[in-house]
Amino acid sequence: MNQNPGSSPAQRFKIGFGLNMIVMAVSFGLYYLGFFGGVDGPLASVSLGRALADIGFTSASFQVMLVILFIIALTWNWVLNLVAHLTGQRLTCTKGSPQEGFCAELVQREREESGKGWTYTCPHGHRRNDAHFHPIRKGKLANSLLMASLVAALMFHFA
Repeated sequence: MNQNPGSSPAQRFKIGFGLNMIVMAVSFGLYYLGFFGGVDGPLASVSLGRALADIGFTSASFQVMLVILFIIALTWNWVLNLVAHLTGQRLTCTKGSPQEGFCAELVQREREESGKGWTYTCPHGHRRNDAHFHPIRKGKLANSLLMASLVAALMFHFA
């Protein structure tokens, strides 16, 4: 929700009320499709189980799906960081020192004339043979998904 200091209480009320109405409409839709179990519908647990069984989805398939979800949640940023590093993205200039501060501008990577290394050039004209890579880090959602899939896979395995 938009909580910036420039918004008035009336604006905040309208935004909150609008979001509340959207959530309520989605909840009603899911209820009448049978998602919460009160009404028979295509999203009722019996209907979902029957549809999954018809396509050959078993408990072992579910366990494999949880393990695959865990592996994806664990390794997605490793792959993304590897690709970013190999393509020369997320690199900054290392000109300077900790006492006087670093330049830290994004750099352009160019192949050296010998063909054995790279030269990094920042907008300030600093040319260096090294650059600092800033990896992409997982957020709270990715770590929560990681732990939830691990716990679900362990619970399903030992149940």
